[in-house]
This record gives sequence, C-alpha cells and structure tokens, in this order.
Amino acid sequence: MVSFDHATLGYITFVLMNFSMLSGAFIFLSKKKQHWIKVHLLVSILTYIFMVWTIWVVR
Repeated sequence: MVSFDHATLGYITFVLMNFSMLSGAFIFLSKKKQHWIKVHLLVSILTYIFMVWTIWVVR
C-alpha cells in the first residue's frame, strides 16, 4: 500500500484546488457548459476528499 505524508497530500490538494477554480472559470467562458460542470463537480469532490484525508493524517 502506498502511504502519503501530510506534505504530499497538501500538495495534491493544492493542485486539485487550482484545477477546481480553473474548471469553474471554464464554466463561464466555454460554450460547452455541461462538460465543464461535470469536470468541476468531479474535481471538487476529489479535492474535498483529499482535504479531509490531509486533515485526518495531520491530526
């Protein structure tokens, strides 16, 4: 099993938060809004899971 420390999880969470903000911006800028809404939901849920995991590891 792969183990992650809090620094690695923090970096992954930071990258996912940036992708989440970027996909949110593309919802407004793109003509394919449904596609970007699905991408944004997926990335946002992954970000939330990694955030909780990071907090759990640090605690």
